[in-house]
Amino acid sequence: MKTKIVWMLVGIMLWQYGNAQSSVDNHRNFPLIVSIEFHSLSLPFKNKKPLFSNIGIGLGTEVSHNGKRNWVQEFKMVWYGNKRVGGGLLFQTQAVWRPTLFNDTYSEIKLGVGYLYAKRPKDAYQLTDNGWKNVGKKGKGMLVIPATIGLGYDTYGQGAYVSPFANYQFLLATNYNDSMPVVPFTLMGFGSRIHF
Repeated sequence: MKTKIVWMLVGIMLWQYGNAQSSVDNHRNFPLIVSIEFHSLSLPFKNKKPLFSNIGIGLGTEVSHNGKRNWVQEFKMVWYGNKRVGGGLLFQTQAVWRPTLFNDTYSEIKLGVGYLYAKRPKDAYQLTDNGWKNVGKKGKGMLVIPATIGLGYDTYGQGAYVSPFANYQFLLATNYNDSMPVVPFTLMGFGSRIHF
């Protein structure tokens, strides 16, 4: 229920911004991307209850492939905390396609690759010849495949301007453990690109 309300509010805000102004299709490379991210170890749209309980922060930038905002390459780093499954540091790059919905409001579809360093929430143990040995909370690195859908608003300005967005990201992490080689998780993000 909370997720539906959040998406509805985001949609109304984007619709109002889109009707207020229109812009020249221009893109400035290397904006500062700042976002608040919410982590959940689940399949997409399945486990909505913990979606807003595991908070993180994302920083990144992007470069246009064609000089416009509709085809860009995004580079992003996300840190998130999760008491149940452990926090993580995610580095990713995604190719982004942004078709315009109306005026300056756009949807976006992203696909890419990344690297996740995930920490354990509690001490782990490893079986040795002398019994169980504590190996601590140290984490491990994993290859991830992110896929993202989102909505945003981008209007061109002569000076610095912001471009708010909301997105929902599904990631597959490989080499999670021996019994589960591939694990799905999601990140819900709200943020802005700051164009200078």
